Amino acid sequence: MKILSASQFRQWDEYTILHEPISSLELMERAARQCTNWLTNKYGQTKPVKIFCGKGNNGGDGLAIARQFAETGIISDVFILEFGSSGTVDFQTNLTRLHNYPVRIHFVQHPDFLPLLSENDLIIDALLGSGLKRPLEGLFADTVHHINHAKSTVVAIDLPTGLFADKAISDRTVVKATFTLAFQALKLSFLLPDSEPYIGS
Repeated sequence: MKILSASQFRQWDEYTILHEPISSLELMERAARQCTNWLTNKYGQTKPVKIFCGKGNNGGDGLAIARQFAETGIISDVFILEFGSSGTVDFQTNLTRLHNYPVRIHFVQHPDFLPLLSENDLIIDALLGSGLKRPLEGLFADTVHHINHAKSTVVAIDLPTGLFADKAISDRTVVKATFTLAFQALKLSFLLPDSEPYIGS
């Protein structure tokens, strides 16, 4: 079993980009494709899909998944949390690509703009990834509480939003995932008792 820190995951990505070689955007596409394949095999078109994205590379994964879904005929609703930043380069590239597909894109600036969620929804959590260093607050915290109150099926991409990669949580504002699709290897936090209610399978 391999357990890597967040910085070691970044180094692994950088090594792959330099030595395969592959662009960071292509690496994101590859990771998203594995998630899309898993989600399609598991759920197909049986549930309405709502994808929640931040503006980092975890959000870029979510946008790529939305586009790959659309290529198979699954049309999702994408909710991007808007907080003034333009986002990472790969996020912006995937957002530009997504505009060419019939995906419904919503920019959320206030909790009042969050969608109604039902038990029948498939929610994909692509808000924040392994770069998180402090407890959630503001719109991110409001969105996590909104997701957790819905009792929907939730699939977290890489790790549930609000969970740290390398240490125990200091706050209970964490997405409660039904499944977590982790990349490359386990995060240390997956093995800590306090994380158990949030990771799912």
